[in-house]
Amino acid sequence: MANMYSYRARDWKGKHLSGTITAENKAGAARFIRDQGLYITKINDLRQTSSIKKFFENRIPVNSKELAIFCRQFSVMMDAGLPLISCLDILIEQTTNLRLKSAAREVYGRVQAGETLSGAMAAHPQVFPVILTSMIAAGEVGGVLDDVLSRLATHFEKEHIMREKVKSALTYPIVVMGLAVSIAAFILTFVLPVFVHLFADMKVELPLFTRLMIHISNFLKEYILLFFIGSLILSCGFFVAVRCRPIRKAVEKMTFCLPLFGLLARRIILARFCRTFSTLLRGGVPMLAALEAVKKTTANAIMMEVLTNAQMGVSSGSSLSGQLAANHLFTPMAVQMVAVGEETGALDQMLDKIADFYESDVDETINRLSSLLEPVLITFLGVLIGGIVIAIAMPLFDVITNFGSTTM
Repeated sequence: MANMYSYRARDWKGKHLSGTITAENKAGAARFIRDQGLYITKINDLRQTSSIKKFFENRIPVNSKELAIFCRQFSVMMDAGLPLISCLDILIEQTTNLRLKSAAREVYGRVQAGETLSGAMAAHPQVFPVILTSMIAAGEVGGVLDDVLSRLATHFEKEHIMREKVKSALTYPIVVMGLAVSIAAFILTFVLPVFVHLFADMKVELPLFTRLMIHISNFLKEYILLFFIGSLILSCGFFVAVRCRPIRKAVEKMTFCLPLFGLLARRIILARFCRTFSTLLRGGVPMLAALEAVKKTTANAIMMEVLTNAQMGVSSGSSLSGQLAANHLFTPMAVQMVAVGEETGALDQMLDKIADFYESDVDETINRLSSLLEPVLITFLGVLIGGIVIAIAMPLFDVITNFGSTTM
């Protein structure tokens, strides 16, 4: 049984090289490396890699930006005429993400042993998504691997831009809400009790609003730990529950019904579908295989169901546009443009235009949402903090008023 070994070596010019190799044993791997005219400095059996290191390495995410850089560099080297093995060797050296580097090293060993690039990458679905392996497989068959890699790089770049815009739109309100709640909790837990003792010593009759704040303060002091533990359990329970498809589907339907947020979520899903589907079709992937690949890359349960029905309909001879029209997720404009693309034989171009339109629409919606959220958040912050300050100030005003009337 062949095993994989990582090695470091120097050539006759003194240049340092590294990579992986598949061989029956360590001696066979060393013999093969020496046959290439290299001087071995280190050779390790990858099976003996620390399990703890492997565990943490597998938890490192590989995002769309890193995949875009990987594919862009790969495409440039392939276009320059470098052999596939040399390209992989250089990519292993240049990649900074440890999980991507480890996967690329294993791909290098498999390709060196005679396996196809797409097949070697398909062994790491958590690192190399289905769209990447499907398009590379089509590129290998058509002999246009450099062109396919360039398209993949563009696809991942656009996906990264879309995700960053959504993250930027969500970061501001989350940070403001978090700060507001933290400040309010601090005042209620540590500041208000000081004034409560002061009011008790002065025997001041407290207004109803102040008494309400004191009750909240007492609750926080007594149950703050229980509150945080309960919140953590509920959050973990929610994330576990949404992995169940029926629950996730129900949550997604509720999200789509939200004003503005629901519209934004639908537009993002449509844009991603059209961009991914277009990239696959343009890369030479057949329609049914492309629908399957898109289905595997989407995390939306409703979209999965739509694509499953579309696959069944298309395989039985129905048009794609007719299948998409049966679901409210796709807008009439998108369905009509898909129908035109099918009739003219330019479906990939039409899907690109739909993706461009909805990505632009997402930008506008995010800007509009940010403009609406800013005054709402400022108002929320003012009401929350201002309410607590008023609750403290009201008894103080009574003390000052009573003190003034007694001195007169």
